Amino acid sequence: MAKEKKSQSFFQKRKNIFIKRFFYILIVGLLLLGSINTVALNQPIKYNNTENANQFFSIPEKAEKSIVYEDNFTLVIITPSSFSKDLQPLVTHKNKYGITTKIVTIDEILSGKYFIVQGRDDAEKIKYFIKNSIEQWGTLYILLVGDIYKLPIRKTWIGDRIVLTDLYYSDIFFPDGNFCSWDTDNDGRFGEYWQDSDDILDLYADVYVGRLACKNNNEVKATVKKIINYETSVNIDNWFKNIILCGGDTHPGNGIYEGEVTLNEIEKCMPDFTSKKLYTSKGTFSHSSINKALNDGAGFLVYSGHGFENGLGTHPPDDEKWIYYKNFNMIGLFNYNKLPIIFFDACLTSKLDFTLGDLLKLPFVKYPLPCFTWNLVKKTFGGAIAAIGATRIAFGMVGENGPKSGACYFALKFFENYEEGIRVGEMLAKAQYDYLESIEYDPFTVEEFILLGDPSLMIGGYNE
Repeated sequence: MAKEKKSQSFFQKRKNIFIKRFFYILIVGLLLLGSINTVALNQPIKYNNTENANQFFSIPEKAEKSIVYEDNFTLVIITPSSFSKDLQPLVTHKNKYGITTKIVTIDEILSGKYFIVQGRDDAEKIKYFIKNSIEQWGTLYILLVGDIYKLPIRKTWIGDRIVLTDLYYSDIFFPDGNFCSWDTDNDGRFGEYWQDSDDILDLYADVYVGRLACKNNNEVKATVKKIINYETSVNIDNWFKNIILCGGDTHPGNGIYEGEVTLNEIEKCMPDFTSKKLYTSKGTFSHSSINKALNDGAGFLVYSGHGFENGLGTHPPDDEKWIYYKNFNMIGLFNYNKLPIIFFDACLTSKLDFTLGDLLKLPFVKYPLPCFTWNLVKKTFGGAIAAIGATRIAFGMVGENGPKSGACYFALKFFENYEEGIRVGEMLAKAQYDYLESIEYDPFTVEEFILLGDPSLMIGGYNE
């Protein structure tokens, strides 16, 4: 299908891995034999993003020859076997629209049914499986189905913080095509970024990854139904062309209404959308106004402010008063099939290891609870179709003219990449790329913001 060409070009580096390796080996071999003294390239040199070391090859704009796969699965769904049956309608739906799809269970990965098992723990074994599915099946999208207790997420070590991230499953290769383990010092602590203990990470996506953090089969059925209904029934000329902007004065007292400043810049990225501004400075930010705007329908909602595991909250101008929207406020949310894609420029809204102990401030209580973002995605009779939020505390810098770095700047990059016909996983990966190219080095932000939703979701639906 024509709409897949953008995805294929975005991942050109790993679609040509075998070609690159062949030419790399050939050039190095000739150098060793003394046949040539210099290397002339017709294309710009590709730099290693972590060491800034010149490579002998670059990523070509177009493939020099096509790669034919014996089996081809554009979307691979990785899940516990108990969810397989309830995911089958999604497979049928995706295949109908040209997204060749295969369900692979965790047991099949760990038993080596398709590829030789590699890796030290289950997460690394799944990552090696994804590597093989990219190379041998031409996979572009990976949908993880299961909460972190059923399907592991990677914990990384950044300073004194442990971050949960699914970017681990997306960043498969270094620029030279070699496997990116995220544990280059081989000490069992992944993604270390602290003094002399740094691991070398690429951080650039090689496959689009999203997660449906389902706890049980009812959540699987509900989210599958929402995806199918969304992709087949959205009318982009109707409610979809609304964008809801929610925020206020994130840090009162400095003369800048950080949330509203950020949202005003995001609004400029979406000129074809009608903005609904729910700002504390306008007196329009409240749980009831948010529910009403969502019930009326919107293609996107973006919030900029403070976040928590079970909700969000911000301030009126120069006022320490809090205005909240929390899980229990969703009782008034009935937007049915008018489902937005949501970006939370905030802390903790996607904390997938949220527990009752976190809520009660009793660390010994480990009973798991659904985080705010997941509550919206799994909600029946409404909520969101997909959402991006942070698994940990988020950081950002906002000036008078807009966001400068961190979560708010990442949110801006996400909306800068919207175009008609794009899929949500591609939009996120392009935002990650642009952010990494703009900021010197910030693994924390790109790691902690994860997609809860189907990465192959056609934004706005297929509009047949």
